[in-house]
This record gives sequence, structure tokens and C-alpha cells, in this order.
Amino acid sequence: MLDKSVEFKNIIMRIESDTLNAAAFPKLPDGFSFRLFDGISDIKAWCRIEASVLEFDSEFEAETFFTKAYMPYCDRLKERCLFVVDQTGVPVATATAWFADSELGHQASLHWVAVCPEYQGLGIGKAIVQKCFNLFRDLEPNCDVWLHTQTWSHVAIRMYHALGFNILKEDRLANENTRHGDMKIYGNDFLQAMNILQQIVPLEVFRKLATTAV
Repeated sequence: MLDKSVEFKNIIMRIESDTLNAAAFPKLPDGFSFRLFDGISDIKAWCRIEASVLEFDSEFEAETFFTKAYMPYCDRLKERCLFVVDQTGVPVATATAWFADSELGHQASLHWVAVCPEYQGLGIGKAIVQKCFNLFRDLEPNCDVWLHTQTWSHVAIRMYHALGFNILKEDRLANENTRHGDMKIYGNDFLQAMNILQQIVPLEVFRKLATTAV
């Protein structure tokens, strides 16, 4: 769930390929399972999940975005967009192993990690990110993996860091799949973001984030 009570600042993180390749095997709670995007019927599920964590103001807004940004790449979604489903087959979490080619070069990047609020705290977020690592190993072999996040996602940042992502001090990240349909280069608000994180995360966590920043 995004915490929009704090000031928004961009944060860029990266996991090195060696760390990713050595990551633990993903483990879901009993009764949950992984599956890949399976076509148009899954758009509604993606939109419901992302709207539930406040990435969008409504499922309609999420669907408008998804249709523009990702539906032109439906075949790639079927090998890159993951869901976690519950015992009845209902999707409760999603994440995507994506990429961008820009002036910054080729960047493999983790997109749109989200777990429905009622299923948070069960280890599903950690597991789906680790499952995306498996996809990256196959689809982007020996590549570092990037992600764009923000101070609103300070809880998720702690999870990403525990899984091997480090905050970057200067690097930027490209995204070809935007709300406006054009290439976007995310800026890096390292100093401002760290000042905010220092006020809202436990001191020991902040020290780890700061000392491992590169």
C-alpha cells in the first residue's frame, strides 16, 4: 500500500546479476500458486490489484493505462507478467519482469509489484519478486535488474533491499511503458529521498540502506 502521507521523491534501485542468480527459490504460503498473464481476461485482475494498493485512483484509470502501455506487447506479457492466485484461482498479487532500451542502454527492470492489502504480510510480495528473478535469469541472462520506486513505497523498499536491491545515488532508469505512451527517464532524488526515509523507517534499517547505496 502506498503511503501518500509522505513527500514523493523518486528512488532508483538495482540488483546485481550475481546476487540475482544466487537468490533463494521462491516459496508461497500453502494454497497459493504462480501463473503467467493469460490474455485479455487478466487485464481486469491486474487493474483490480494495482488500484487496491492506490497505484491508480480507480480500476478504470488502471485499465486505461494498461491498454495503452502494455497491451501492444501482449505476447511478451505472457512470458513476463506474473500473478499469484489464491486457492480458488483468483489473482491477489502481480509483478512484471520487463525492460527498456533508451539513451541509457538496455535495462532489465522490475515493474508493478503489488499485493492486495488483505494478503499483505504473508510473504507473497517477497515470493513474487523472487519468481520474477527466475524470469529475468531466462529472459535477461546475466543482466543487472533495476526498479523505480518512491518514498511512498518505503515499506516495499525494505523488502527490495532485503532481497538484494541497493539504492542508487546517481543512476537513472528508463521506462517505455508510461501513462502517456512515450519514453520516460526517471530522475534520481537520492539526497531528498534519503532525508525522508531517515524520518520514517527504523534507524537500523536506514543505516543499512545508506551504507549500501552505490
